[in-house]
Amino acid sequence: MLLRRVTHHINNQNWFAVFIDFLIVVVGVFIGIQVANWNADRGARQQERDYLLRLHADTEKSIANQTRDINFFNRQLADQSIVLKSLHACEVVPADRLAFQRAINMLGFINAPRFSRRTVDEMTASGQTDTIQNTKILTTLAEIVTLTEWRGSGMDSVTRSVDTRRFVVEEYVQYDLSRTYPDEFIGDFVGVDFEIEAMCANSKIASAISSISFHTRERRNAYEPIIDNYKTFLSMIEVELEERWGDVLVKKDNLQIGKQSYFNNKRG
Repeated sequence: MLLRRVTHHINNQNWFAVFIDFLIVVVGVFIGIQVANWNADRGARQQERDYLLRLHADTEKSIANQTRDINFFNRQLADQSIVLKSLHACEVVPADRLAFQRAINMLGFINAPRFSRRTVDEMTASGQTDTIQNTKILTTLAEIVTLTEWRGSGMDSVTRSVDTRRFVVEEYVQYDLSRTYPDEFIGDFVGVDFEIEAMCANSKIASAISSISFHTRERRNAYEPIIDNYKTFLSMIEVELEERWGDVLVKKDNLQIGKQSYFNNKRG
């Protein structure tokens, strides 16, 4: 239709009409490109928001899991202290027997840093990391990835060390699978039969427990700053979502949720 009109105007040498037709085509193409760009940008911003929401959920999960592990480390250290006290006294008082057995069960149960990286890996694999416009958020995320990978890189040596020392202790105990006790961290642990006199007579037992306690404390101290980084990152995401999209994330039942719904221990 338009081509026929242009041809007609050219044949009639109506150059003004030809100019108008040309202008209509140019304006139409320009508007089409602008609309396509606007739709593409709108889609990118929606995907950015989706990534931020998911990173927020992943970070909350990371905080919860890492906090749980640190609490587990603290309980392990307390139990191991009871074992060392009992070995030095060559006696386990009745009030300490359960903690003593629990400590033996969980010697060397040390996890790598807890980092829920599903969204990070998806963004990296698809080459869409730059979808997030806030460079401070990207920088902080990169620092978290680097920190957790660095802390995780030492787990092999920790595992070898604590396993070697655990074997020394296990030569002096027997696990009674018919006795189980509930535990908030691992579900249940089994009863342990032991002879404290034989254990305290061998100085290597106390040395092994002490060494495992050292590694447990070292891991706890290494992971505590990671939680601070997670919390800083969480706050940055919340500010970004509120300022750009009006998403106010509020507390509800100890969980963070947005205006719109969105979305165990491993022995190391």
